[in-house]
Amino acid sequence: MREAVSPEKRVAVTIWFLATGSCYRVVSDQFGLGASTVATSVLAVCAAMEAELLSKTVCLGSEFGKIMDGFAAMGFPHCIGAIDGTHIPISAPGGSPEQYGNRKNFSSMLLQGTVDHTGRFLDVEIGWSGKNHDAFVFKNSCICAAMDNGSFVPGNPTLNINGVSVPPLILSDGAYPMRPWLMKPYGKLAVSSREQNFDRCLSRCRNQVEKSFGRLKGRWQCLLQRLKAREENLVSIITACVILHNICEERGQHCLGELRDPLPVLLHDEGVEVQGNSKTLLEGGKKVRDALAAFMELQTRPQ
Repeated sequence: MREAVSPEKRVAVTIWFLATGSCYRVVSDQFGLGASTVATSVLAVCAAMEAELLSKTVCLGSEFGKIMDGFAAMGFPHCIGAIDGTHIPISAPGGSPEQYGNRKNFSSMLLQGTVDHTGRFLDVEIGWSGKNHDAFVFKNSCICAAMDNGSFVPGNPTLNINGVSVPPLILSDGAYPMRPWLMKPYGKLAVSSREQNFDRCLSRCRNQVEKSFGRLKGRWQCLLQRLKAREENLVSIITACVILHNICEERGQHCLGELRDPLPVLLHDEGVEVQGNSKTLLEGGKKVRDALAAFMELQTRPQ
């Protein structure tokens, strides 16, 4: 019998596949292996990374104060992350494109990511069909439940601004439902200089998540093409790319010039508020946003 393929070679095969997006046949020629061996290696390594490394690398961690300081330096106080979704092109499992078809008329799987001020992923939600709205995925995500009950940030520290208790904040665009801890722009309602200043600061900080999606797909270009795999394997492959992205970010291994920040597939929605949000959460969110807007105006006003 032939000698078994070493773990190091299996990892190398997987990294090559994820980084180039080449088909199994091309990768097999590169490494002198059979296409079936390449496929088995890629799926096994990705599944192992998901099982062993996800909770260790994609997490908030204990030094969340540094994240808050980072966002504060960028103009937004008491913030621990920015959230958004991007679509990963796939070949619809089972040949049923209607199950995964999005509004751009291609099959995709939605990746919802929350990043810190450096672009490192703190949380991901992977596996929902691209036909789902960002707000629906968000409301059914683990981070939404954790932030609602105050368990995502250790101790759930609050900031008091003129009598308004401000919890740790996450920034989003207009596609997401308002919450006391989820800040979205005023958008078309921004008529005063205070509200416009708030929107500018939020946009500057929230842009970190879009840049992070760009670097993720720049490094792991399999995410730019139609991934061909079973549904459960799609999740493992995408998760492995997120894990490797965080490892690269933490070690300062930047994208090469020609791979930096390709445009991610983002489907934004404009609007004042997403339907289905409770009145209590909506009013609580607006109260926190107004208090923050007043506070941030004072911070930016010349002395």
